[in-house]
Amino acid sequence: MTATLLAPTAATTAPAPLYNAARLWAPADPAVELTVVVPFYNPGAALRPTIEKLVACLTAEQVSYEIIAVSDGSTDGSERTLAGLPGVRVVVSGVNQGKGGALHLGFAAARGAWIGFVDADGDIDPRHLAEYLRVARAGGHAGVYADKRHSTSGSASSPFRKLVSMVYSTLVTLLFFLGMRDTQTGCKVLRRDVLAELLPRLRERRFAFDLEFFVAAKAAGVRGFVGAPVTLEERVAGSTVGSKAILRTIRDTFVIFARLHFTTQYRPAPTGALVLRPVTAWNQQLAEAA
Repeated sequence: MTATLLAPTAATTAPAPLYNAARLWAPADPAVELTVVVPFYNPGAALRPTIEKLVACLTAEQVSYEIIAVSDGSTDGSERTLAGLPGVRVVVSGVNQGKGGALHLGFAAARGAWIGFVDADGDIDPRHLAEYLRVARAGGHAGVYADKRHSTSGSASSPFRKLVSMVYSTLVTLLFFLGMRDTQTGCKVLRRDVLAELLPRLRERRFAFDLEFFVAAKAAGVRGFVGAPVTLEERVAGSTVGSKAILRTIRDTFVIFARLHFTTQYRPAPTGALVLRPVTAWNQQLAEAA
């Protein structure tokens, strides 16, 4: 299967719905173990090498995959550079919503039993996705996330970005007590049913998406997320995280805090915490799908 371009339609000229959980509750396609969603905004020529590296890695690891590259209102025509890549689908949003909005669009089209996402910047080696999938498979975890605070992680980020990251992670720890050191590094693999349960609760369209996901998971009683090492390299594409994005993310963080404590947005249904399929049943389904 080669890259398929889904042209903008009337439905993508205005902000799209934030979720379509019904599709995720449908059975996974037995031919697709891992869906990888790659959101991007005006990455130019840097996009194709990043996706090519991802294709090569998953092929070498013999993972049955699909890649959904989501253009978040890009105006540079970068989506056209993906033509001909095997296993790649392109979804084009006519408006720029932000990372979270683009991820929601990609998730709605996902067919895999496991669903991952990775930034298009090129600073995260896609081999991490294959590693995280192995960890998730073996332990039946709800998800595996990149943890740049892990003792064996490494980073080529600038001192300023490292400082911003440290300050933000400290803020998150003080506000939410999630029991994890890093919510924001853009590489994760999640169980399909976990994502289906939590996605309808999420409202963040931009960089606070990752934080909101873990806050909603804790509030709903979902456990079993594991941090794993990650190596952050030099960025291939320019970063979209400027001072305005940083300030907006901090603002959105306090909005999430308010939702958590003053609304029922993230709380489980009156019958109690979310009821997910037992890990043993989930592993059995994956084995049957394989």
